[in-house]
Amino acid sequence: MELRHLEYFLMVSKELHFTKAAEKLGISQPTLSHQIKMLEQDVGYALFNRIGKKIELTKVGEIVQHEALNIQTSLQSISSQIKALTEVEIGELKIAVLPGEITDLVSTLCIKFNQLYPNIKVFIQSTDQVEKAVLENQADFGIGFEFNRYDMLLVTKLYDEEFYLISNQSNGEQKVSFSDVLDSSLILFPNIHQCRKILDKTSIEVGRQIEPIIETSSIESILKLVRNGVGRSFVSRTLYEFYDTEDLFFQRIEKPSLTRAVYLVMKKNCFINYAARKYIKLLLCEIERLRFHTEKDEIASLKSSIL
Repeated sequence: MELRHLEYFLMVSKELHFTKAAEKLGISQPTLSHQIKMLEQDVGYALFNRIGKKIELTKVGEIVQHEALNIQTSLQSISSQIKALTEVEIGELKIAVLPGEITDLVSTLCIKFNQLYPNIKVFIQSTDQVEKAVLENQADFGIGFEFNRYDMLLVTKLYDEEFYLISNQSNGEQKVSFSDVLDSSLILFPNIHQCRKILDKTSIEVGRQIEPIIETSSIESILKLVRNGVGRSFVSRTLYEFYDTEDLFFQRIEKPSLTRAVYLVMKKNCFINYAARKYIKLLLCEIERLRFHTEKDEIASLKSSIL
């Protein structure tokens, strides 16, 4: 069994089409078919069911795919470790993050990261499939709100954050009831936004429905509208801290309070390259500076894994 055969097999298992796979590999379709037959001979079983022009993995093929991906990851890890040792502060960092305010947090930290490590290229992938990006090695790590704890993933809770009600004038109260706010003029993110999903879910739980007067995906627009007295808005503490909000007033929300957990996800037993280690350390320092509520044991474990 040769590594080349596994590479060819993984491409076919991804495309489920010999001609397309051959084109991406830069070889002829007959050559690819021959290489797959050689691999099947080594394994002793068919790896694909051929149904007319379509193909699908057999049960044995699924096993081979899983192990071949592990081998591919190991080879990439070897390459990454050598690269990290030889190039040190030269390389690239790939981060997968859920669309929304967490993207703002990650992007804002890139300013300081670039000042410290100007020779490291940073790629931020805004995606609803953070876990997939990490599992398929499209990202060194991911940040989001809820993750399935797959066997191949290491999920660490970074912090809990609360939501604030912001307005352009104070009424002297530090807290406000969630239900009472629903009767006022609200400027909110669209319902596809992660923040809005929490608000919609909570409003259903209290038997109400949110009806904003304005919806916009731009946090700058929301802040401008609030400043001009058009209405009030809900924002996460992440957004409140990372934008110019000193001229605005905020109130904590109760009955019920609005909070969510932010998580970092990486592949288990996978080498963490130099760039990822430095960025995560910077992120943890920022979380500590902002005094977000953290799980000390989880943070300590994460710190030890990136030393």
